[in-house]
Amino acid sequence: MKQPIMDSLRFPGGKTRALTFSYDDGVLQDRRLVGILNDCGLRGTFNIGSGVLGYVDPTGLMTKLQPEEIAPLYAGHEIASHGLYHSAPTALGGPAALYEIIEDRRRLEELSGGIVRGFAYPYGAYDASVKQLLAAAGMAYARVVPSSGNFALPTDFLEWMPTAHHNDEKLMDLAKAFCGEQRFPHPALFYLWGHSYEFDQFDNWHVIEEFADYVAQFDQTVWFATNIEIHDYIQAYRQLIYSADAGMIYNPTATPLWMARGRDTFELAPGATVRLA
Repeated sequence: MKQPIMDSLRFPGGKTRALTFSYDDGVLQDRRLVGILNDCGLRGTFNIGSGVLGYVDPTGLMTKLQPEEIAPLYAGHEIASHGLYHSAPTALGGPAALYEIIEDRRRLEELSGGIVRGFAYPYGAYDASVKQLLAAAGMAYARVVPSSGNFALPTDFLEWMPTAHHNDEKLMDLAKAFCGEQRFPHPALFYLWGHSYEFDQFDNWHVIEEFADYVAQFDQTVWFATNIEIHDYIQAYRQLIYSADAGMIYNPTATPLWMARGRDTFELAPGATVRLA
């Protein structure tokens, strides 16, 4: 009896693992966090409500960045939306919720000079109608608050569940399981999220410093990417076209893609048709 064909996505370079960060609110502490990520060669996504940039928190904890800081500070990372005024979209009427999404996108694109396609739900609030508004506004994905505790790829990018918050007591155990010698037959994704002001709030900057220093050692086996890069890569892979007997695979996208079949890992060039044994 012929054995079934088992194909599996691989990340760029044939890597089986990818790691990304998602941090909210555009607060002053992002300056230090971005420095840590840059020093370690890591990359992430920063979710910003452009309507509250420049806000000065009387406690000093959640003071926001100035608009002119956005582009230079987050260079090399992704800027995503967090709602114009950080309002819970489920508490607004449809037109107001849509305005919060699309106007924040427009302002962030003006500030950054790039296209904004990602979103993080303010207060983690969303429902089916909010997801429809996001899709209509051109948002490719949206991050939720509950964590999965695992390394699975998202099935619904508009309900993208992170692996863990940085205050998870099992954070380093997860990191070691993810980066260690264990082989992953399927692609694995570590998605860390939080707010950088929490490191001041709990006086625990050592948590992210230890995590970043540890995972940075594995740059040969882990793809460090932004949220939108991971989204676009997975979506491109899902567009592969197979022949009837699965002996040929056509890559219709402009993205070089990697996959594994059995013990073999290979690259599918943009526009190429690969014939397999």
